[in-house]
Amino acid sequence: MDRAELRRLLQQRPFQPFPLVLRDGRAYEVSNPRMNLLAESFIKIGIPHASLPEPVCDHTEYVRLEEIAYTEPLSAAPPVTS
Repeated sequence: MDRAELRRLLQQRPFQPFPLVLRDGRAYEVSNPRMNLLAESFIKIGIPHASLPEPVCDHTEYVRLEEIAYTEPLSAAPPVTS
């Protein structure tokens, strides 16, 4: 995936949650821009803690940008303001 496009998605205001679908079929929902770290060749995705409010991570997943097949907006999700 193009780093510039991913950066645009993370910085859009109001923020719109989106899924990252990987080439191997795994998918991660990016639900809060403050729980992620975009680097040159990977993104560190914060996985929300189930019993605590966002933006608290339970754990993180490292995904190389080249592993991302596509992303699409979650049209039914309300914007997140931060």
